[in-house]
Amino acid sequence: MGRPGLLPLLLLSLQTCIPASWSLQCMLCGRIGKCQVEECASGQDLCRTTIMRIWEGGEELEVVERGCAHPEKSNRTMSYRTGMQIITLTETLCGTDLCNRPTPGRTSTFPRIRSRYLECVSCASSDLSCERGRDQSLQCRSPTEQCVEVVTHQSLEGSPRDEHHTRGCGNLPGCPGPTGFHNNHTFHFLRCCNTTKCNGGPVLELQNLPLNGLQCYSCEGNSTHGCSSEEIALTACQGPMNQCLKATGTNGLGNPSYTVRGCATSSWCQSLHVAEAFSLTHLNVSCCTGNGCNHPVLGHQPRMGGASQPGPAHLSLMATLLITARLWGGTVLWT
Repeated sequence: MGRPGLLPLLLLSLQTCIPASWSLQCMLCGRIGKCQVEECASGQDLCRTTIMRIWEGGEELEVVERGCAHPEKSNRTMSYRTGMQIITLTETLCGTDLCNRPTPGRTSTFPRIRSRYLECVSCASSDLSCERGRDQSLQCRSPTEQCVEVVTHQSLEGSPRDEHHTRGCGNLPGCPGPTGFHNNHTFHFLRCCNTTKCNGGPVLELQNLPLNGLQCYSCEGNSTHGCSSEEIALTACQGPMNQCLKATGTNGLGNPSYTVRGCATSSWCQSLHVAEAFSLTHLNVSCCTGNGCNHPVLGHQPRMGGASQPGPAHLSLMATLLITARLWGGTVLWT
């Protein structure tokens, strides 16, 4: 009899050595304490390095966090004024094991302006300067940055009121936009422009955007709470949000059936903005353009809701970091 084939034996040997699944490994570093190796959860395929710098009167504070991120993430920057401070937010992504490890001996300094780049209006809800019309001027620190305005509102049952307006400089996914989403609970909006102080004027409010004639189903939650048949409503779409969106995914609590419905711009029909605004992974996002086309069940008659009123939006950023670091809106920095 002939010798047994080497290929089956080799495959059997490999099967005993290869783990059942492969997971990306990233450095996990919080505000305090040492860094450690983190095995990323399913659906998190990138390593991130997130830096917040606060500059005031020649003094600088830097906070760095590292960890895993969902695959829709992309590099981004944003800077804005609040009070006497300038806040700079930066996030970089990479996709190989431990690629976000700290660089030994490397020191960082606040980015100085070496050339005259775009000048933008800047304010923030953290000091109510946006709401009170106390805009300041901010010089962008990179030729790739544009003037930006980020608006985030949310008012879910049982959640504290949370509302943010931020203006400044940024290189954000979704630009030039506008890009946005709203339903009966949430409003996320980003607009960008590239001329001097083009992001000025009154702060953007959802109720000031005109109706566009489309109606979409609105809800956030699962089939038993938030998106049950009793809680789903039709909402009148406003401004550039002229498509009906339905998204399902897994939220931070491991709920595999979290659902979001509402009115959206076409850019929200990709996974990026939904993933960041609602902290969802394993997303399935779809959009359509007919009245009520994002229905939960064919033939179901929803209760009618008025034009959605904005409430505050909680964006998942560094959970224990300064509240001003949660201001990337539908283009939120951290997840």
